[in-house]
Amino acid sequence: MDHASEQEIRERAYALWEKEGSPEGRDTEFWERARLIVERGSIPARDESPRSEADREVDVAMKDTFPASDPPAFTADRGAVKN
Repeated sequence: MDHASEQEIRERAYALWEKEGSPEGRDTEFWERARLIVERGSIPARDESPRSEADREVDVAMKDTFPASDPPAFTADRGAVKN
């Protein structure tokens, strides 16, 4: 492997790693995915993620929902009636 190809793989692997949320311990996976992309000589037309179609459908369905970090609008101590 020449230096230019290795650098291209390194950059592609880093971009994939960032896109996936920078998970730890998956460096070999990202390197191999990047290597295959570079060897094909093309940018993937669709998501290269190993996630299932059902997982991707859930992602699409949840895209416009509120973030999980939003606090609930009602809490038990606010709505409780004290006697």
